[in-house]
This record gives sequence, structure tokens and C-alpha cells, in this order.
Amino acid sequence: MTAPIRSFVVRIYRRHGRVGIDGVVEDVKTGRSKPFHSIAELWDALRGARRSPGRKDAPLPTPPAD
Repeated sequence: MTAPIRSFVVRIYRRHGRVGIDGVVEDVKTGRSKPFHSIAELWDALRGARRSPGRKDAPLPTPPAD
């Protein structure tokens, strides 16, 4: 079985006088955002390999009452 397709919004910001890239990756489904400051961090954000302390997580579902 194949994994579902995930959609992301990637915003890349150019900073004057700085080599490299900065930006934010947003998961469309969950609304989670993760900043990145290099190509490696961008790739990690897209793969979901790392979790940062400031990252927004979707709320956990509430278990049904018995």
C-alpha cells in the first residue's frame, strides 16, 4: 500500500549579505510550521525527520467517554 500524498507550502527568504537560504515549511494538512536555515534542514523538515521544541502539533483526539 502506498503512503498518502502530503502537501507543503515552502517559503524561502533571501537575506542580503548572507550565503545560503532561510525559510519555513508548512504542512498543509496539520498547519505545523518548521523553520530551516540550510538545504539539509529543508530536507529534514519535508521528511519530518526531526521535531523541534517550537513546532506546533495538532491536538490529540479526545477519547470517548464511557
